[in-house]
Amino acid sequence: MKKILIVLLIMIQGLMAEEVYATFDVVSERSSELGLSISGIVGALHVEVGDKVKKGDLLLTLHNEQEKKELEIAQKNAEHSQKTYARYAAIADVIDKEKMENYTYDRDITRLNAQNKEIVYKKTELRAPYNLVVTKKLTELGNIVLGSQTKLLSVVSTNDVKLVLKFDEKYWQKIKVGQKFTYTVDGSTTKYVGTISKVYPTIIPSTREMQAEVKTTALMPGLFGNGTISVE
Repeated sequence: MKKILIVLLIMIQGLMAEEVYATFDVVSERSSELGLSISGIVGALHVEVGDKVKKGDLLLTLHNEQEKKELEIAQKNAEHSQKTYARYAAIADVIDKEKMENYTYDRDITRLNAQNKEIVYKKTELRAPYNLVVTKKLTELGNIVLGSQTKLLSVVSTNDVKLVLKFDEKYWQKIKVGQKFTYTVDGSTTKYVGTISKVYPTIIPSTREMQAEVKTTALMPGLFGNGTISVE
């Protein structure tokens, strides 16, 4: 009998729960205009608007044949100096101490030079600082880049996204942080469930609507949809 009463109470609560209709836009919480710290000429564009890329993927390169050549030479010199050092280090007890110090010096200097050349070479490459989607190209092949003054790509994060909900202002006292939002994205029949993480304290004057946020992942910024907020 007790179990039946509990079930009835749950059913009554479910019937009393109000569903508030809301529309939403998927918005990225992180956006950037990417550029490079050095000047040059755009030699290659590896992405187009709408491309989704992972952190570390190559987006754009300047003409860098000279920097690449200098890096390769520096790396070969460093490798040669390392081999020479290792060969004489094996017999350090029987060779002149000053010569051994010279081999050590050559190894350290060529290694440092190779590291510096690699830093310069990497500065000619623009790589994704986080998982992102390209929203706008701000340059083209052959364009001049004036260091950090020139912005090259506009991007938004594909991981840090949220739903920005809109609903009728008459529910301003009913919508609370922690309430469940059941929704679908336009073009899909999949149902998702999220939780209200923020309720905006103002009303949009032009539409007389309020706004709230729901954290989410794996949805493309710019998508939209609708759903219902469960209000008890």
